[in-house]
Amino acid sequence: MPLIATTTRRQFLALSMALAAGGGRAQALPDSRRPIRIVIPAPPGGPADILGRALGQHLSAALDDTPVIVDSKPGGASVLAALAVARAAPDGHTLLLTINTTHTQVPHMFGKPPYDPFGEFTPITQVYRNGSVLVAHPALPVNDLKELVELSKANGPIQAGSPGAGTNGHLYIEMLNDAGARLSHIPYKGSADAMRDLLGGFVKVLFDSPSTSVPHIRENRLKVLAVTGPVRLAALPEVKTAREQGFPALDITGWMGFFGPAGMQAAVVERLNQALGAAIRKPEIRARFEPLGLELTGTTAAEFRSIVRDDYETWGRIIRQTGVKLD
Repeated sequence: MPLIATTTRRQFLALSMALAAGGGRAQALPDSRRPIRIVIPAPPGGPADILGRALGQHLSAALDDTPVIVDSKPGGASVLAALAVARAAPDGHTLLLTINTTHTQVPHMFGKPPYDPFGEFTPITQVYRNGSVLVAHPALPVNDLKELVELSKANGPIQAGSPGAGTNGHLYIEMLNDAGARLSHIPYKGSADAMRDLLGGFVKVLFDSPSTSVPHIRENRLKVLAVTGPVRLAALPEVKTAREQGFPALDITGWMGFFGPAGMQAAVVERLNQALGAAIRKPEIRARFEPLGLELTGTTAAEFRSIVRDDYETWGRIIRQTGVKLD
C-alpha cells in the first residue's frame, strides 16, 4: 500500500523555525516556560492514561520542571489524536503516546490512509512491548484457546469485546476467526469500557493489556485463556502462549511509544529521548508497571523507527489476510 507523500510544508516550517532561533542556531530544548502536551488516543482511566501520567511527572522533573499535560483524545480508531499531533508545531511541546495500532495498523485499514505514519511523525522512543492477554468471564465454560474455538463452533458466536475497531484486540479476534473460531466482535471506546462489560458478563472474552487484566486475574474475577507473543508473560508464567496452544499466528506483540510531529530538530528529539528513557528506567516506574506484564524498553529514536517499519509490514500482511477495513 503506497504511503502518503511527506508534507514538504511541515519541513519548511521546521527549517524556518530553526533559522529564526538565534541567527540559525537550533533550539536544543523545549521551552521550559511552555507546557508539553502528551496526547493519548484513549479515554481517561485506561492503561495508556495511567502510564502517560506517571511518565509525565518524571518527564517534567527531567526538563527543568516544564509543565506536562495529558490530553485524552479517544475515538476515531486513534485518528483524532494522531492528526492533532501531526498538525502541531514540531517544537517538542506536542507528543503522541500511543500503542502500535496508530502507526502499524490504522493506515492499512483505510482505502485512503488518514495520515502517513512515517512522513508526518517523528519517532522518539518505545516505552514498552507486551503480549496481550485473552481473558474470559468466569462463567464461560472454557479454559484455553482450543476449548474456546470448539465451544464457539458448537454453540454459535461468542461475544468478544475489544477496546475499539482496528485495535490489536479486534485484529486478534479476526485472526482467531480465520483459524476457525466463531467470535462476534463488540467494539468499545477504550479498554476500560470493554473491561467493565466483561466483568459484568455482557461480553464473554476480551484481548486486553496485562496491565489492566492481571489484577482481575489474581482476584479470580477473570480467567485467562492465553497470551499473545512468542514467550510467556513474567507476570503469568503458568499461562501458555497462543503458539504453545496451536495458534502460531498470534505470536506478534504490541507496544507503546512516543512520537512527535514530522520535522523536529535532532537536538530536541535527543533531549526528549534521554529524558523519557530516564523516566522509563526509574525504579518506581518499573516496580509499578513491570509486575503487570509490561516489558519496559526505552529505545533510541533510530531503534524505534526500525521497529515501527518492521511491524508496519507485518501487520499489513495480517490486515490484508483478515480483510479488516475501517471505511
